[in-house]
Amino acid sequence: MTARPLDFAPAAWHAYRGLPAGELAGRVKQALEWLAADPAGVRADPRSCRHQILEERLPQAAPVWGLPVEAPADGRWLVVWREVHNVVEIGYIGPAPVRTAGGPAPLPPEASG
Repeated sequence: MTARPLDFAPAAWHAYRGLPAGELAGRVKQALEWLAADPAGVRADPRSCRHQILEERLPQAAPVWGLPVEAPADGRWLVVWREVHNVVEIGYIGPAPVRTAGGPAPLPPEASG
């Protein structure tokens, strides 16, 4: 299997490059490597969640997924991504919103652009 290229939204790239060295940066890097190597496996992981509300805002239809990244010292972070034409687009990397009893929490506006 060939690794897919990753294409970052500017805010996601800035967030990734700005992560301080440590456990969180290592776990986000591992998540990105997994996405590049096996997006189907990431989609099948029970921790992954589809974000259809974001799909409706994007001009090019493709399922949008969120992959949580756990780092005990830094809390729960989220990588929001989609696969378009064999490229994995990273739309958001940042703190995960807190879920409410009514379903998934809303994502920040930068996650949809």
